[in-house]
Amino acid sequence: MCFMKTILRNSGLLLLVAIIFVSGEVHAQQKKSEKSLLWKVSGNGLKQPSYLFGTYHLLGDKFLAEVPEVQQPFAEAKGVVVELVLDSSRLMTIIMQKAVMTNNKLSTLLSPSDYHLVDSVFRALSGYELKTFDMFKPAQITVMFALFQAQKELGEELKKYTGTPLDIHFASVAKKNGVQVTPLETMDQQFDMLYNHFTVEEQAKQLVELVKQSDSAGKFSGDMTKLYFQKDVIGLGELLESYPTELGGNMEYMLKDRNLNWMKTLPELMKSGSQFIAVGAGHLPGENGLISLLQKQGYKVTPVTK
Repeated sequence: MCFMKTILRNSGLLLLVAIIFVSGEVHAQQKKSEKSLLWKVSGNGLKQPSYLFGTYHLLGDKFLAEVPEVQQPFAEAKGVVVELVLDSSRLMTIIMQKAVMTNNKLSTLLSPSDYHLVDSVFRALSGYELKTFDMFKPAQITVMFALFQAQKELGEELKKYTGTPLDIHFASVAKKNGVQVTPLETMDQQFDMLYNHFTVEEQAKQLVELVKQSDSAGKFSGDMTKLYFQKDVIGLGELLESYPTELGGNMEYMLKDRNLNWMKTLPELMKSGSQFIAVGAGHLPGENGLISLLQKQGYKVTPVTK
């Protein structure tokens, strides 16, 4: 039970490992030299600036020592905005509703040869046999596979930055201090996106392809993390642009569609007072990233360095 809670809490990794599209126009606005995870949003009638911070869902709050520039904007914010506020009392119920198959099994969805392949690689990576999760949708196995692989590739880095996951840290500290916390999505919305956007048959094909390309996926995860630690959000966007579509189908719904939807909420929140907006770093760069979308609406968005 605790194992599954940890897996589901960290499922946001998939929301970072997605495709975004970066145009030449956006490259001109976001120069390579502008390396920062924190961006100041001002102008367009705002009385107080707000701040946009790109998180990495697997890092604990000890990482904040590497970004001291975050401390003051977070402490002075009138509100904190995060992707999701996790309700632990609903977690297992929503898992049963969204992530579990009632009329199918992994062992049925996958051919015998594909099942054997996924089982052998998954077991070597995690120590768990695939049959333990036979009732779960393939998307959940994909999430778990990505998490275990990240932990394998990035074990030392993750050990250095333990603690509460960044997104949860910002929400919990703000709540403790009496600061308004606004989630951009509900648990139902995020879980539907993870588990119901594709059919289970499509999910099965994506899982098999991910396992077949596990070496490339591992390298991709490592490269992505290096760019994050370098605070190179724009470089991260360019890397994500190259993510193989066969591993996840058309992934615009993961970033582009969500960013456009969030932009219906963020302007009014920022108008009400300074907001500290903490979302996955993959949501920041690109033509349809939050930096560009805010600029297109007339805001001045500038990187904040030490």
